[in-house]
Amino acid sequence: MNAFRPLAAVALLVSAPALAAHSIGSTHGLYINDNGAPYPATGVSMTISWNESTMFAYASFHGIANGNSYDFELVGSSVTSVTAANITGLWNIKRNGALICAGCTGSAYGLNASVGNGIKFYDSTYKYHFSATVDSRQDF
Repeated sequence: MNAFRPLAAVALLVSAPALAAHSIGSTHGLYINDNGAPYPATGVSMTISWNESTMFAYASFHGIANGNSYDFELVGSSVTSVTAANITGLWNIKRNGALICAGCTGSAYGLNASVGNGIKFYDSTYKYHFSATVDSRQDF
């Protein structure tokens, strides 16, 4: 089921009549912050798709750090700002499957980075963070 979500998100972007749609992916994590403490990230799977013209955004990050599994997911209906470089909205953050931050305000930024460069997410309190290197991108 989780493998289907990124494909559905990209399909929605491609079918949208508006321009300025983007999609990036990564399997190369950099760091995960948990309660302000940074740890190197491994086992990363990230997909972010967005369209600033329609305010559509989908973001999902999974990674392992310090012996824990983390999931960061954008609550799609909560998106408050979408640009070519940033997505701001509410995020659900899980550690080992348990919700540790429900509806946290945060932003993914640097999304205009080219392949090989990093992107980041921070919640508004800077307690939770992920960063990854862009492996692939599509701009429509």
